[in-house]
Amino acid sequence: MSHHLDSPLARQDPRLDITDQYVFDAPGATVFAMNVRTSLAGDDTPLGFHDEGRYEFKVHFDGSPAEELTFRLSFDAEQNFRVVRLAGAEAADDAAAGAEIARGRAGEAVDGDGGVRVWAGRAAEPFYLDLRQLGAIDQVVQHGQRADLRPPADVASTFTGSTVSTIVLQVPHTDPQLSAGRGIRVWSVAKLATDAGGWRQINRAGLPMIWPIFRDHDSEVSSRSNETLPAGDRDSYGKAVEDMIRETVRRLGTTTRPDAYAATVVERLFPDTLPYVVGTAAAFSFAGFNGRHFGDNAPEVMFSLVTNSAVSTGLGPVVAGSADFPYVRPA
Repeated sequence: MSHHLDSPLARQDPRLDITDQYVFDAPGATVFAMNVRTSLAGDDTPLGFHDEGRYEFKVHFDGSPAEELTFRLSFDAEQNFRVVRLAGAEAADDAAAGAEIARGRAGEAVDGDGGVRVWAGRAAEPFYLDLRQLGAIDQVVQHGQRADLRPPADVASTFTGSTVSTIVLQVPHTDPQLSAGRGIRVWSVAKLATDAGGWRQINRAGLPMIWPIFRDHDSEVSSRSNETLPAGDRDSYGKAVEDMIRETVRRLGTTTRPDAYAATVVERLFPDTLPYVVGTAAAFSFAGFNGRHFGDNAPEVMFSLVTNSAVSTGLGPVVAGSADFPYVRPA
């Protein structure tokens, strides 16, 4: 999984479980995408988006520890939605009203203020991985056991035929804060309204595959960490992750300097936000992270990075994306 059903808290209502985040380039624009509510969660909760929830794209500029731009989406019971833009101090304020930039209905493409485009609806799952291989990686990294890291002989994506609820937001380079050439870091968050009138953070996602590799998805730690902010990731989880990477590459013998290698990887992984230079070609690769496209093989990149060896998943994209907005295949 990337972040599919990655904690007990997220599994309480899969509509608030962020399975993946993507940031990539379009002609004259930047695209932000978030997937939630995998069909693999079963039929116990409805498909679609939670009508008492919020879905937000958080954008950091110039190495800031706090977000300075937020795009917030909310839905009603009929799956009508509104999009609000919050800038500056308001970006991190749950009580801030912000400025509405679009309204629409799930399943319909909407043009909003300032040239933004929005689509939300059910789509074919773009993520691909045989979960048996993730199990082998977890045995090596989390438990220090031996395992065959090659894809199974009968490799097949566990996610073939599944669907997700997808939000796609396209923001033009004319946006006052998202001009071409600017470096940003992005994370997505799902929140639920509380009885007290506030908002509880249920799930967050930045880089793909981090937590399924380094953390037991049934642990309470996985729930607690989803309620925190990326700024605290290095202090909270850096040492444990660095230890796991160091011991993994030492046992595998893939570097003569396991301490230095592990420290370098942790610098890339934390805080758990996705870096991207606006206006450049997005690519999530072993060589570097610069956004992420729907077709990028994130598991292969992360497995190789953690082990410092070429680990193939034996798979390519199962679902063909579209070159046109909203870039997904509606289900």
